[in-house]
Amino acid sequence: MRILKQKRMYEGQREMIYNQTFNLDQVSFAAEGIKDAQSTMAAMKSANKELKGSLKTVKIEDIDNMQDEMMDLMDISTEIQDSLGRSYSVPDDIDEEELMGELDALEADMGSETQTDGVPAYLQPDKESDLDSELNLPSAPSGHATVPQANPQTTDEFGLPNIPRASSLRT
Repeated sequence: MRILKQKRMYEGQREMIYNQTFNLDQVSFAAEGIKDAQSTMAAMKSANKELKGSLKTVKIEDIDNMQDEMMDLMDISTEIQDSLGRSYSVPDDIDEEELMGELDALEADMGSETQTDGVPAYLQPDKESDLDSELNLPSAPSGHATVPQANPQTTDEFGLPNIPRASSLRT
């Protein structure tokens, strides 16, 4: 029985210590929160002072004037581009249907010029005559001609001339 009473007493003390620890942790968190708030407040004051100093050098009227000037310059630039982009020989009353008809006719002409392999007729070899026989031109050489070299050099596995080594230059 006495042991049960001691156990209850110890459990009560343990619970009281847990509560005290919890309260101390809460106070510690509150103190840290206040310190964080103070540092945040100091940073905000510093930023406020800096912004006020920066705003003294910048005036809203100057910004508005600059924006107005930029708009005027952009309007002038647009007028210049429009003026330079005018076409001298294209009439204003162009019929889109007529242009589309011409484009379709051109595509049909190009389609008739191509043969089954998709190569236009003007790029295909001429089948009517053999120009080489008419012009009596000699045939193109076949094979590789060797050019004698004044200084024969040895080559590496890629066919490039070997680079002289520093040790072979010292002899």
